[in-house]
Amino acid sequence: MERMIEKGNKVVEVCALVGISRQAYYRRIRKGHQDNDLYNEVEKLVIKDREKRSRAGLRSIFYKEGLSSSLGVNRFEKEMSQRGHALKVYRTFIKTTNSRGQHYRFDNLIEGMEITGVNQVIVGDITYYWTSSGLYYIFTFTDIYSKEMKGINGDKNMAGINAEKCLRQVLRYNNKKDYNWGMICHTDGGGQYRSEAFQLMLKRARIKPSHAKNCLENGLAERMNGITKNEYLIDYNIRSVKQLNKVLKQIQFQYNEVWPSAELGWRTPKEYAQWVSGLPVKDRPVKKVKEVNKSKNGFSQA
Repeated sequence: MERMIEKGNKVVEVCALVGISRQAYYRRIRKGHQDNDLYNEVEKLVIKDREKRSRAGLRSIFYKEGLSSSLGVNRFEKEMSQRGHALKVYRTFIKTTNSRGQHYRFDNLIEGMEITGVNQVIVGDITYYWTSSGLYYIFTFTDIYSKEMKGINGDKNMAGINAEKCLRQVLRYNNKKDYNWGMICHTDGGGQYRSEAFQLMLKRARIKPSHAKNCLENGLAERMNGITKNEYLIDYNIRSVKQLNKVLKQIQFQYNEVWPSAELGWRTPKEYAQWVSGLPVKDRPVKKVKEVNKSKNGFSQA
C-alpha cells in the first residue's frame, strides 16, 4: 500500500482498493513504527551479546535476554537475519587422534545406553586451535546428560598428561573422587586415553573406560570441540598457554552458567543439572545413546 501511495495514488483510493478504512491504514503505519523501534532496541542487545561472544546464536540470545514476552522467536530470527546478524557455517580439518597400537583398547560401552542423570557418562576429546602464536591443543570432558563442561585444559602438545589434568578437573568439579564403577569415561582410542597413567586414574576413581571406534561414536565430544573454539575462542587472541587456560576457564563458566541451550529446554547446563537433581528418577528425562547408523548425533532424548 505504501508503494502505491508513494507513486501518487490517494490514500482513500488505495484503502478502498484493498478493502480497509483510512483509520485502519494509519493504525498499521503507527504499529510499523512501533515494531521498528522495538527491533532497533532488540538489535542493540544482539550487538552487545555478540561483543562478548561473536558466535552466539540468535535463538540463544533470544532466550538469554528473555525476549519471549515482547515478540516471537521466529519473527526475531527473521528480522535479525535481515539486518545481517545470521551466523555463517564454520568448518574444521586437523586430525588429533592417534589410535595406533593395541594397548588398552576398550569396547564402546555407551551405545544403546539409557541415561537418567549426571555423572553416568562423561565424553572426552581433543581439538586444535591455531593462533598467531602457533598451534594449541585443547582437551575437554563433558557430561553427556547435562552437557556440563566439567573439564577443559590447553597446551602446546597432545601429551597424555593433559588428558590426566582434564580428568582431575572433572573430579574437582563434581567434588567426588570415587564413582564405584557407576560412571563411564567415553573417549576415542587415542594414545592419551590408552596410557597406563590415564587408565590408573580411572581405576583409582572406579570409573569404567569406553572407546569409540570412530568420531561418529563420540559425537557430543566432537561437537563440544567445535563450540569451544568456533563460538568462544574465536573472540580471543591467544598468545601463551597460560593465557589460553585462563580463557578456557572463562569459557567453561560462560558455557555452563550463562548461555541457555535448546536441548536443555533453554536452561543453562548447570540449571538443567540442578533441575533434574530435584526430580525423582522415574520423572527425569531419559537420554538414550543410539547406534551411529540410526542417529545423526549419536544420542536422543526418549
